[in-house]
Amino acid sequence: MTNASPQITPDQVKSALGRFATGVVVLSIRDGKPPEGAPPGAFDADPDEDFDDPADDIAATLTAFMPVSLFPPIVAISVDLSGYLAEVLQRRAHWGLSVLGASQGALAGRFSAAGRPSARLLLAAEEHHRGALTGALLLDRAGATLECVTDSHREVGDHLLVTASVVSASTGGKDPLVRYDRAYRQLTRRD
Repeated sequence: MTNASPQITPDQVKSALGRFATGVVVLSIRDGKPPEGAPPGAFDADPDEDFDDPADDIAATLTAFMPVSLFPPIVAISVDLSGYLAEVLQRRAHWGLSVLGASQGALAGRFSAAGRPSARLLLAAEEHHRGALTGALLLDRAGATLECVTDSHREVGDHLLVTASVVSASTGGKDPLVRYDRAYRQLTRRD
């Protein structure tokens, strides 16, 4: 792999990549056992690990999400390798994504704040449900929801790159929330 030129700074890269408009999703993962009947995952938890305690739900706002394949349906995400979410994604295979709508910028901010509490607490005022196949928390008013099972993960630079099979998908028909130039924005329709 070729290293970046020593003349380029992280701030220059961040500024340039900020000019790339991207959708915004909330990833939710249950840090515990998947529900009965869940599809088998490539990286199930260690069977000796104690999951008798009530599972905690964690969630985070992501903009590093992309569809990879329609047949079979595969998506990819990227998360900071130093965060707890990367640790959980390496041992838990079942998770969900809620594609945020234009009116959900405040919700995106809640799930991107450092030191945020459990996802269940952050979603207490939001209509949501558990995915039938993953147990992940999914927003009822999202533009779309996906339930995913990890196929592979790999360290790439300072991030964890995860590819996953989509095992369930639904749409809500909302206009999307977009991140551009370090801010959440709404698209303007030109009908």
